[in-house]
Order: sequence, then C-alpha cells, then structure tokens
Amino acid sequence: MISQYQGQFSSQVRPIMKLILQAVIYSLWRERNARIFRDVSLPAGLFFKQVDRGLRDRLLSLPPSPTDAHSLLELYFWFTDPYS
Repeated sequence: MISQYQGQFSSQVRPIMKLILQAVIYSLWRERNARIFRDVSLPAGLFFKQVDRGLRDRLLSLPPSPTDAHSLLELYFWFTDPYS
C-alpha cells in the first residue's frame, strides 16, 4: 500500500503509514501480553483510541521539516478525520 501510493504529499505519507503499522503492531503485542499475563482485555474502541493517541503523541514530537508544506500530524488528521 505504501509503495503504490502516488497521491499528493506521497513523500510525507510514507512515514505516517509506517508509523501506523508500528503503532498497531506494538499495541497488539501489548494487548496480547495483557490478556495472557494479567487476564485483562480492552474493548475494540479503546484499543483504537490507544493506537490513535500513541500516533498523535509520536507525530507531535517530530520536528517539522522546513521543506515540507504540511506537518506529519496535519497530514495524519487529514487522513483520519473522515473516520473519526
């Protein structure tokens, strides 16, 4: 999906997509460990809120590039806002 994206801001979309993948995998790993070792599980809505919060925090911590027209956080909101 990342390699085939040819739309506007494609050079900035790739890092966002990679971060989304990393955040989902990390959150799934944490959820798996919580279910196995603590016998606790999150509802699906809370799980996705946790992933979203982690992505927002990470994107907010990245310094803006002077050559990019939009920040990565702004582009993330542009992609996810219709689904919120």
